Amino acid sequence: MSRGLRKEHSRLLKAPPSNAIRFFRIQAGLKRAELGRKLGVSGETIRKLEQRDIWLHANRAMEIARVLCVPYELLGFSYEPDAYAWGAKAVPVAGEITTNDEVRFAELDRFVAGGAHLPQGCVAIDVKAGKMRGWHLIYRKNARQTMSRKLLAEQCNCERFLVHLINGTTWWRYIQPSTTNDIYHLHSQYLDTINDVRIAWVSEVVGFEFARYELPTCAQLEEETDATGL
Repeated sequence: MSRGLRKEHSRLLKAPPSNAIRFFRIQAGLKRAELGRKLGVSGETIRKLEQRDIWLHANRAMEIARVLCVPYELLGFSYEPDAYAWGAKAVPVAGEITTNDEVRFAELDRFVAGGAHLPQGCVAIDVKAGKMRGWHLIYRKNARQTMSRKLLAEQCNCERFLVHLINGTTWWRYIQPSTTNDIYHLHSQYLDTINDVRIAWVSEVVGFEFARYELPTCAQLEEETDATGL
């Protein structure tokens, strides 16, 4: 049932946003009544939560998450703009990092689960090799900065920025200054240094997310629970 129809049938003045309880409940192999018994509530309560007849509060999501063995933020996930503030965010995947720490951008129809704390405009890059393999690097696509000595100092001892060069390539490496103004070296602990490059812009790495849980699609969130309790 679409969200518009749910608003008409709900007793609430405004129907809550979609949630992902049903998706992860089915993945766990539980019917509504089974999940309800584990929580000490009725299967009807689970139905109301899944079909947005009642609100899913964070504390209730934590209880359900412990039974389903998933982070509670995933249960509050939705693609809708007014999704639960504590719920996970859908972060689009925008490319991958290859074996030499080069970033290859690509238009992909994929999303990963990002933390509720992430700012708007974040995208994910698959880390395909190295010690962070299997993780997603998260950065803000439209938060590009001009290279400066101040940003150099903010690196500390880690690769804190994606670095886009004037030759059109992008790298995830540690930036080292040279003796010449506006010329830099890109260092990696296990790879050869890329010397004497000019930087067009840098973008700060916001964080990392581990690709452990699949996100439901929009269609899966809109599916109704049938009479069998599935």
